[in-house]
Amino acid sequence: MTRTVAILTGDLIGSTHAPREAVEAAMATIRDCAAQLGPDTGFTRFRGDGWQVRLAAPNAALWACLLILARLRAQDGLPGCRIAVGLGEEDPTGGRDLSTATGPAFTASGRALDRMKADRLLALEGAGVDPFRKLAFMIAGELAGRWTTGQAEALALKLDPDSPADERLSNEAVARRLGITRQAVDARLKAADYPILDEMMQVFLADRANPTE
Repeated sequence: MTRTVAILTGDLIGSTHAPREAVEAAMATIRDCAAQLGPDTGFTRFRGDGWQVRLAAPNAALWACLLILARLRAQDGLPGCRIAVGLGEEDPTGGRDLSTATGPAFTASGRALDRMKADRLLALEGAGVDPFRKLAFMIAGELAGRWTTGQAEALALKLDPDSPADERLSNEAVARRLGITRQAVDARLKAADYPILDEMMQVFLADRANPTE
């Protein structure tokens, strides 16, 4: 039986020039993010600096991408990554290893990554994906590419509930975690365009009934 999923296919940026420890730390960060995305989420690493994540809740794909980008950017010295999301059906494999998984979602994700321009961070393809959804991902990636380390630290905490649909940490709670004032958190999030990104994520999350229509 097939099911509709989001497949995130990514590769690290500049990994060939990064220390091995930084590459391994970046992969561990992405693996940790995948573990938080849900009990039915799979993570598989490919070719040293490539990876895939299966997301059983397709409408959480933008949130998941931004969480990964924020976690990486928040740590000095780690390479960033590009992420291409494919929406569609997945052929059942009976396991969490994605190396042999197939289906339209995997095809769409791989093709989207191959077609991405070098300066793009996010792309979206697949069943029912209209030009406006593609544009939303492209814009979100452009905004994410401007984050400073401090801005990404605040964003990573705002995007880090047990479920993307849950109430996120208040700015006061983020301030306590970072040891800074709430006003400083407000400034970081505003400069990082969090209000705009949050509206984008909420639009995608609200479309649960028909994730690919």
